[in-house]
Amino acid sequence: MTQDVQEPLPAAQPSEAVLSVPVTRWRRVARAVSILPRFVGRRPLRSLAVVAALAAAAAAGFWGYFQYHLRAAREAVSLGHNAVATRHLRACQWVRPEDPEVLLLASRVARRSGTWVEAESLLDAYWARYGDDDALVLERLLLRATRGETEGTTQLLVARVARDDPASPLAREALVTGLLYRFRWGDADRFLDDWLKQAPDDPVALLLRGKLQEQREQTTEALGSFRRVLEVDPEQDEARMRLAAILLQLRQGEEAVAHLGYLNRRLPDHPGVQAHWARALALQGRTDEARAALDDCLRAHPHNAAALAERGRIAGLDADNAAAVDYLRLAVRLDPGNLATRYQYTLALTRDGKPDESAREQNTIRQMEADATRINELIRVRLLATPNDPAVHHEIATIALRAGRPEEAVRWFMIALQADPDYAPTHRALAGYYQQIDNPVLAAKHRALSQRSGSKPAP
Repeated sequence: MTQDVQEPLPAAQPSEAVLSVPVTRWRRVARAVSILPRFVGRRPLRSLAVVAALAAAAAAGFWGYFQYHLRAAREAVSLGHNAVATRHLRACQWVRPEDPEVLLLASRVARRSGTWVEAESLLDAYWARYGDDDALVLERLLLRATRGETEGTTQLLVARVARDDPASPLAREALVTGLLYRFRWGDADRFLDDWLKQAPDDPVALLLRGKLQEQREQTTEALGSFRRVLEVDPEQDEARMRLAAILLQLRQGEEAVAHLGYLNRRLPDHPGVQAHWARALALQGRTDEARAALDDCLRAHPHNAAALAERGRIAGLDADNAAAVDYLRLAVRLDPGNLATRYQYTLALTRDGKPDESAREQNTIRQMEADATRINELIRVRLLATPNDPAVHHEIATIALRAGRPEEAVRWFMIALQADPDYAPTHRALAGYYQQIDNPVLAAKHRALSQRSGSKPAP
């Protein structure tokens, strides 16, 4: 038996039956609105009471909405669930963007996420409205420590930990994060050992232990730490993401798919999760699904370097060499310091019949490999031996700048100036960098500082 299929009506020519419902509804609304002036004129006091009641109900609804999301944000921040906290804080900001607790919580999430300029801006907004208080002083101290300003913050944070201050977990977290930022592995290890002796199942301490092991390239140990975090706190998305990234490096696609599927459900719009998810699918031989996932990701995030690189790799497997070159060229432009992407780009150029471009890329790769070897030596030997030598930080910054990682370079230049605010080579390098990116104010500042520092006699 066949089933009749009704063809939908053309949108441009709706029937009278389709129009009758909304027309009737609008007539009723219009009639009700026309009655309101007569009702208000005849019963003004009752009208005011009705309006006041409606306003009170609306205000109560907004306040309840705000309080619900604030409580959820507070809990998520306390657990280190940054993505969940961000969603709730955005809802809070829609209702009360200048609420003091919302500003401080949002700054804490930004600090943990590495968006330090945003964190500073939120704290400045708090100060402009509420002035200095203990809460603001603490958050500024935590931000300075997280950015690696350990010389001026360690003693203050350690004192909070020693007296078992309510903010001691935050103090430990910021201090260890700053030490990792400075690659001061020995100091970070000691603080973590002490922390985990007192709280062996603290998920934040375990997460930081995993990050330290990642920096030291202790892959097996890092996997164990991140798995332990998820045993204690299955909703710790950062630990799951880092665990999945290591599994992908080890080509363990089956376990990676399980973790990334979970993250994909929790963070459906996260471009990093989507790119990793596609890579895990490809490792499982599910290339069609991987290709479709990447295409979806790139429609929403067309300049995501990881997704472009993986899409270019798959285009190469499809023998679509021209498309592979296009994807990978853009990925290299967006992330020029990524060696794995450059290897893929070189192969794609060769397959696409561009030997000269491929040869130039190979020369760039050789320089980057030499730089990577040198940075490894600087971090593992010289930085550990002389952690406050500005020349070490300056050389790492110079290599990062040459590799096309300006943000990383500025980070190391700033650490060099923390070690020695008068280090002239760093001021000269920053003057040149800021001049290149058309920031004449900062260029002039560092040029003047370099001249002043260069005129000082050597100690």
